[in-house]
Amino acid sequence: MELISGKMTSKGQITIPKELRDRLEVSEGDQFKFLISEDGNSVRMEPIKRKLLSDAIGKVNAKEPIDLEKMREIVHETAAKEIYSDGIRDSQNE
Repeated sequence: MELISGKMTSKGQITIPKELRDRLEVSEGDQFKFLISEDGNSVRMEPIKRKLLSDAIGKVNAKEPIDLEKMREIVHETAAKEIYSDGIRDSQNE
């Protein structure tokens, strides 16, 4: 295991050395998770890798302009229906 040290500021922010940022391929705004050992004596930090939709399905070529407002409306309606139906199922199981 290699030792690379950082420093905590008075605000509790930890500076990650450039060498480590480069190795982990992280940049400003990236998020991390902190895993605490069972005995509470050590912490492991892991970057949370963001997954892009384009990575999963590839890029989409549209044959006509996409109305983003209409798309948002459809997504909100669909999510609301799912939340509502989940609530109905949960109340039936009580």
